[in-house]
Amino acid sequence: MQTQSLSEAVRRELLARPGVTEGAHRFDGGAVFHLGRRELGHLHGEHVADIPLPAHIRDALLAQGRLAPEHVVPDSAWVSRRVDHPGDIVEIVELFRISYEHVASLPDEPEQAEPQEDIGAGWRRALVPRFLRRDRARR
Repeated sequence: MQTQSLSEAVRRELLARPGVTEGAHRFDGGAVFHLGRRELGHLHGEHVADIPLPAHIRDALLAQGRLAPEHVVPDSAWVSRRVDHPGDIVEIVELFRISYEHVASLPDEPEQAEPQEDIGAGWRRALVPRFLRRDRARR
């Protein structure tokens, strides 16, 4: 019996749920999943998943060593989970389920809501020294 790939397993779980859409991730073209305007997480190929989680769940799983802070912006609500063996895929699908249930429990966003902060902005803040940033406060 052939093992299902990470993307196949995540698609099977999420796309069966109401309102979930899939698109191409803006940085590497991997799959990204949304519920409305909120991102549920994204895949970097078949080897890494980045998923936003509620703080109490994120902190508990980090303390257990079951996942790592997001690889680009570690001080965010995002976590990263690598696939090192087939059993990891089951855990990643469970993390996406948790993300979906959390986002589905939130109040609907207003029609004219501002988009969530671009993770790229956090990435730029994390990697570009303050004195080189264009967005720094002028004195």
